[in-house]
Amino acid sequence: MRSLTKIDASSNLTPRLPEAAFTRSGLKFQPNNDLWHWVDGPFRVHLDFGKLFLPSSIPIDSIKRTLLVFAKRSSSSHLVNLFSVFVHFLTYRNNSTQLKTITTAEISSYSSNLLSHQKWRVGTLNVLLQKWVSLGLPGVESDCTNYLREIRKPGNTKGNAVRTRDPIRGPLSNDEYTNLYKSVDAAYGRMEIQQWVLVLTRLLFACGGRISQYASLKLSDLNAVNGVWTIKLPQVKTREKHSRYSFKEFDLSPQTGRLLAEYVQTLKIAGYKDDSALFPEDIVMPSGKRSSSRAEGDLFLGHCESNYLSNIFSKMLQPICPATERLGFEAIPISAQRFRYTFGTRMAEEGVSKTIIADRLGHTDLQNVDVYFEASPRIVDNIDKAMGYALAPLSRAFMGRLIEDEQHSTQKGKTGSRIIDFRSAATPLGNCMGCGKQCAFDKPVACYTCFKFEPWLDAPHEKVLARLESERARFSADERMATVNDDAICAVREVIAECKHINEARKGERCV
Repeated sequence: MRSLTKIDASSNLTPRLPEAAFTRSGLKFQPNNDLWHWVDGPFRVHLDFGKLFLPSSIPIDSIKRTLLVFAKRSSSSHLVNLFSVFVHFLTYRNNSTQLKTITTAEISSYSSNLLSHQKWRVGTLNVLLQKWVSLGLPGVESDCTNYLREIRKPGNTKGNAVRTRDPIRGPLSNDEYTNLYKSVDAAYGRMEIQQWVLVLTRLLFACGGRISQYASLKLSDLNAVNGVWTIKLPQVKTREKHSRYSFKEFDLSPQTGRLLAEYVQTLKIAGYKDDSALFPEDIVMPSGKRSSSRAEGDLFLGHCESNYLSNIFSKMLQPICPATERLGFEAIPISAQRFRYTFGTRMAEEGVSKTIIADRLGHTDLQNVDVYFEASPRIVDNIDKAMGYALAPLSRAFMGRLIEDEQHSTQKGKTGSRIIDFRSAATPLGNCMGCGKQCAFDKPVACYTCFKFEPWLDAPHEKVLARLESERARFSADERMATVNDDAICAVREVIAECKHINEARKGERCV
């Protein structure tokens, strides 16, 4: 590589590039520049041709003209992948011989040097070189295309993390799922994480989307009709001009819906509008926003780029992640992708069809969902049976402290401390050690699983349980909705059991 020299883009071996061009989404750029740089929706494009050192027989304009076709017709992520694979080829080819042109021998040597999990790069390189040759541009020998058509080109093996239930990159186990959900709620209650982190966690659990879809969300995408909360998730990889061209609607639990509504209201009070990003970059990015990369009037102005949103989210969440037995009780490794894998795996375990899973995950065919069924050979037991009273003492969903009455509460008499559920009874259920400050959760459903809750001994907890079980039965046709409050149901049952145990013990003492 060191023996090669960088050539001038003004070489006359290729037709002149246009002074200006437009991407599929309508963004203007200058193909003659050595740096192609723009932000397209939630994606950032940064192609630095100045770092490509090629011989004069492979004009830099050839690779530019080839990529120009994809810049005009394909997604920004596909364009970046093609450039990255070409850079990878230049870096990992056999450097013992000087590169003159891209030949069959060069491709064969490069392919043989790749590890098994890297072989998919040959397929992506094939797409680039086939177009290169079809345009009649110098730098690639024509017999390369025939060779690339004939050889086996394995696809990306990303499904292995799901198939093998990888404890670092694959789907979360049931215990990990439950414990992470609780840990994030508790961390927010202790003000250890920001509100947007909690909101994004809930959406990742609820929708299983790609991080670029969440980066594309706006405040107006949250809707409530007749008490039913939904989120319109923008669709990516649809070959449309941008990710907000089409949407798929997802139902949210009442608790998550109200949480998002309060978050949206907080943003609006701060000056954000309906068309503002749900995860604004000036809130998500601690080092400051990068809106200068977008033109004024850009549909995604103020949106956080997907890679930044993903990285910062993982960084914020990792310190509060619970331990997992699968890694010797180390903290659960977090990435946005793991939530998507978990979403698909749980649907497969619940008996959802491949067609529905593909639709929910935004796949255009069924081949990508097979891996979820390979990873889930077991048949899930009936959820109602799993929620039996006998399991309540084992789940330890109740994290608070049972007290006699309000006189024994931590914050007795203080505003916001008393917890009442008027849907069940007018009698108070207990007290909140935090007086409900900065709490957006559904009271008292979330209270029973919160470490700040102090339920009273003789409060009407049975009426709360009856209401929750009634709501669960109402959603019996939709298992995902039906199980939303299962932790709370377990926690209420634990409180009832503890109250019963204490009252029976007191009766026994009086009899003696």
